[in-house]
Amino acid sequence: MAALALEARRAVLRPVLLLSLALAAGGPVGAELLHEALGPFERLAPRPFEPADLPVLQEFGLEEAEEAEYRAPDGRSVLFRALQFYDDTGAVAAYAWIRPADGVAVERGERAVEQGDFTVIQFANYVVTLRGDPPDEEDVELALAYLPRPKPTADPPVLQYIPGEALVPGTGRLVLGPVSLERLAPELTPSVVGFHFSPEGYYGEFSTEAGEIPMIVWSYPSNPIARGQVEAFQQIDGWLAKQDGPLIAVALGQESPDAAQLLLARVRYRAEVTQHVEDPKRHDNLANIILDTFILCGLLAVLMIFGGVLVAGTRRIAGRVAPDSILAAPQGPDMQRLGIDRSGSGPSLPEE
Repeated sequence: MAALALEARRAVLRPVLLLSLALAAGGPVGAELLHEALGPFERLAPRPFEPADLPVLQEFGLEEAEEAEYRAPDGRSVLFRALQFYDDTGAVAAYAWIRPADGVAVERGERAVEQGDFTVIQFANYVVTLRGDPPDEEDVELALAYLPRPKPTADPPVLQYIPGEALVPGTGRLVLGPVSLERLAPELTPSVVGFHFSPEGYYGEFSTEAGEIPMIVWSYPSNPIARGQVEAFQQIDGWLAKQDGPLIAVALGQESPDAAQLLLARVRYRAEVTQHVEDPKRHDNLANIILDTFILCGLLAVLMIFGGVLVAGTRRIAGRVAPDSILAAPQGPDMQRLGIDRSGSGPSLPEE
């Protein structure tokens, strides 16, 4: 019963979230990020704050950071923090950077994890953290709905090419610039990656028979760009590189090159071709055309019979009720007769 009630609450809150995306997209610039209430929790004075790893978050497109303490009448309190990024990609990258490695996945926003009294949530271009007494789930969802100017977009494409079954939990990180690259893989230089091409990378440690091997999968805008960059990766000592379409997978293979090669082989690019197929119309089927023709003829016949009965009936009634009206059938001299005597008693034609 509790699960059913939870699903019912989510069904009610989901339209609210969708409506908020439509309404808040045109919200005023500079509006406060945090709502005045969080269920029974009342907000104290909001204030900006400087998050940890600020250079990395700025590289991800951090635009604003605000925090506030919320207190309930029963003495409970929670520290609510909201980080606003330029787009969804930066929020996904920041979420992976901030979340605790051993957190438990929960259903909040688009993705979320909990560790004790600490919760990290990613929703559109926001990352929200809560520390303290946890509010009710529906109150958290409503607080997400009140966030101003959300920009929901698709997740970074590189995520769909990661061999997730081999990924060590808690090690996945997005690499969007030189700062995050230097933190995760200092052996790779920005010039080798070519950040001026705007690639998106995903770093993680992956389980193999030889142990855990670090690997970064880079997604470039096009195949020729990736083909031109793969040679620079192959020249780095200790790293093995593979190019597949717009993807370049780079694995640390200094200790176990065979295991690294097997790991690289699991990264495959799957091109998606969308073909425009028009739905068949009714007139494209010859049988439907013939059927429609018979239906049209039948309707016309019915209309003609109905019209004839209507005219004849009107004239007959008018002849009885108002014989002098224009609707009545003509009588007397207006009626033309041939005067042919069918019995043969009439006058005969003159003989020659």
